[in-house]
Amino acid sequence: MAEESHSLLVTIVLAAGESRRMGKPKLFLDVGKGSMLQHAVNVALDHPLVVVTGAYPAQTQNHLSGIEGITFAHNPDWEKGMASSIAIGVRAASRFDPVGYFITLADQPSLSVESLAFLADSFLRNPDKIVATWYPERLGVPAIFPARYKDDLLSGEGQRGARSLIKEAGDEVEVVRFHQPPVDIDTPEEYRNWIEDRTKRY
Repeated sequence: MAEESHSLLVTIVLAAGESRRMGKPKLFLDVGKGSMLQHAVNVALDHPLVVVTGAYPAQTQNHLSGIEGITFAHNPDWEKGMASSIAIGVRAASRFDPVGYFITLADQPSLSVESLAFLADSFLRNPDKIVATWYPERLGVPAIFPARYKDDLLSGEGQRGARSLIKEAGDEVEVVRFHQPPVDIDTPEEYRNWIEDRTKRY
């Protein structure tokens, strides 16, 4: 892990949810070469890394015990929504004094090292703008927020979170379009479909 000094980016992996729709902790499910959570962490290790825990804090830390360089930050109010987890993550990440906060989700196994590097490169070219991922219905995370948005990220409540900040920023957002937008895995059916698609690809 980088020293606790100035860092260009700090990655915040949001891993606090209960996985209610999956019926069991989805982040521990195998996605090939490890679990969903391990994948999310492994593709993000180019920067100092904060993992935000919530519903399953002990299990999450134990599950990642073999990976070095992780700062864990627990959100006791994880039920309040994503914005509360972002605030916890940003607070923990601020010790690195980053230029930007790189927010990712732990349930998007289609993301790769290259995907995150592409977003980071976009931020390097536009360090004063939010860099956000394009989806057909909205812009969202993975996203990188310049450090000047720190107070906004810390003050978020409920489900407001990153999406609202991105929407409010208007022209101050650099949009990144992937060939296929990242896929969230929330239900058993989505998990089965993703595994089937991955098997066909490989």
